[in-house]
Amino acid sequence: MFVSTLKTSLNKIINILTFTDLPIRRKFILFSAGTLFWIVVTSAIGFITLFHLSTESKKLVDIIEPQQKVVNSVIRKLAEVSITVNQLFLLENKEAARDNFHKAKRSIEECHSYLILLRNGGFIKGYAQYGDQSMEEFPVSPLTGAEKKTFIEDVLVKIVKLENLLSEIGVAKESNRTDPVSLREKLSEFDALMQSMLLTLNKSAISLSQEGGNISHSIKRDFKTALILILLTFFIGASLSIIFGVLISVNLVKPINAIVSNFRSFSSQHDIAKEIKVPSKDEIGTLALEYNKFINMIESMISFKKIIEEDETVEDVYLRLGNLLTTELGLHNCTIYEISTYKNTIKPVYPPDPVFSDLSCDMDVLLNCDLCRVKRTGHTISSKEHKDICKFFRREKGDVHICIPVFVSGKVGGVVQFVFDKNEASSAELKEKIQRTMQYISEAQPVMESKRLMRAFKESSIKDALTGLYNRRFIEETSTSLISGVQRRKTTLGLLMCDLDFFKEVNDKYGHDIGDTVLKETAHVIKKTVRDSDIVVRFGGEEFLVLLLDIQPEASFDIANKIRAAVEQTKFHVPGGFISKTISIGISEFPHDTQTIWEAIKFADVALYQAKDNGRNRVVRFTSSMWTEERY
Repeated sequence: MFVSTLKTSLNKIINILTFTDLPIRRKFILFSAGTLFWIVVTSAIGFITLFHLSTESKKLVDIIEPQQKVVNSVIRKLAEVSITVNQLFLLENKEAARDNFHKAKRSIEECHSYLILLRNGGFIKGYAQYGDQSMEEFPVSPLTGAEKKTFIEDVLVKIVKLENLLSEIGVAKESNRTDPVSLREKLSEFDALMQSMLLTLNKSAISLSQEGGNISHSIKRDFKTALILILLTFFIGASLSIIFGVLISVNLVKPINAIVSNFRSFSSQHDIAKEIKVPSKDEIGTLALEYNKFINMIESMISFKKIIEEDETVEDVYLRLGNLLTTELGLHNCTIYEISTYKNTIKPVYPPDPVFSDLSCDMDVLLNCDLCRVKRTGHTISSKEHKDICKFFRREKGDVHICIPVFVSGKVGGVVQFVFDKNEASSAELKEKIQRTMQYISEAQPVMESKRLMRAFKESSIKDALTGLYNRRFIEETSTSLISGVQRRKTTLGLLMCDLDFFKEVNDKYGHDIGDTVLKETAHVIKKTVRDSDIVVRFGGEEFLVLLLDIQPEASFDIANKIRAAVEQTKFHVPGGFISKTISIGISEFPHDTQTIWEAIKFADVALYQAKDNGRNRVVRFTSSMWTEERY
């Protein structure tokens, strides 16, 4: 009984320590986190140690050692000065005595500069010679601490006195009129002051040396301590990782064996609706996943179709289908094309806002959908088996392409294209992914068809069939939101009413087909001249209304003149050659001219008629004098 209880308790402890009741992913995340913890601890100790040693070494090399060099240099130079001054006292030759005096003076001045450098900090270069080598320029940090500052000020005071005594000795030696006893007394005073300075400087040098020694000792001690800690943490982390790794791997075998057992039991029952139950909380095993994926796929299809049915536009369906294929199935280089039989073109609709250079089809196919092999045949096209099956595929974009048709109203209304490299195309799972893709496309086809019909109905109600521009109904439906936006942003809406001059002559002379062509080209010129954010409307007949959103006040005139000039420079093709046309434009601005958009449109129209009366091919800005009635 005791043994059984002990065994049970031990198993519970092992289960807790090896995360048996956790999913595999979390189990390995925790195991990796534990391993990473010890790696981080070891690395942290190393980085902290390196930072500390670097800081201490920097202090030793960049602060203590330069200060020591400067102090030692001052001591050495002062010792040389002492010898030189004593030689000066003994010399009888004036020229030699003068040279010794100047030599001593220069040395004291250098010492004075070095001491100021110690007090204020700075750069020093070439302060001593060792054989043929000259010391490099290096920075010197100022002495810190009250005691060191007091020391340097004291030495600076003494060196000034030393300079004065040297000057007195030099003058006395030069004149030869000073009493030798008095001169010797000055020399004794000089030597006493020199000894006092050297004693103070030696103490400072010893202090700096001791400070440097303490730092060096600290560096050695900290390095040994860090090395012991790194080895200890590495040993603990490695031991725990090995122990837990073995225990976790052993515990993984049990649920996998249980899954195999359940799978064999299921295969003899032929129960398709039954899912395999995972025997433990830590496993969603490969075998259970293989069996359950069919049910999951069906559920996924149902969920996908329900979601796209609730999407607002066919563009939303394209986006959702493309995202599903790229993220869920992992078919990353995916492009969805929409075929317009009416326009005889193919338009890429996924990814959003595609760039032609990123596409895998030549521009010829985009401009003429009949060149697309998928559109003509209604078959899935793959260059995996037939390398040159499509001559319009841009080979620099990939090695293998697969194009799947999307049927709308019984015809090919779109193409889903994938591009792979050789390695990816030869993978075993690609075929399964393509099969699932076809299933998703099959589910999406009726939804795409209905939403494309809805889009066509909506566009036909607000767009002009000839020019592709918005029509007057668009203004009626959107005027409230347009005005609200302008008022909210506190900007200006420019309204340009444009009318081709003598357009009736084109219809009378060349026929309505040529007139329609002139209207379409004029619409294209106007659209190209204004910004993408501006709105161009075919207001009726040969009249076009341009809405300039968020412009600067009175900027409408310059834009209108650009449109007028662009139309005037356009050559319209007619039988037997080309003709030119002009356009007259009337301008009003909201809210400067009026508080309602329809009144602003009327005012632009009034200005247009003024432009017509003034000779055509001109731009006229509406003024209050043009409108004599009280209200519109």
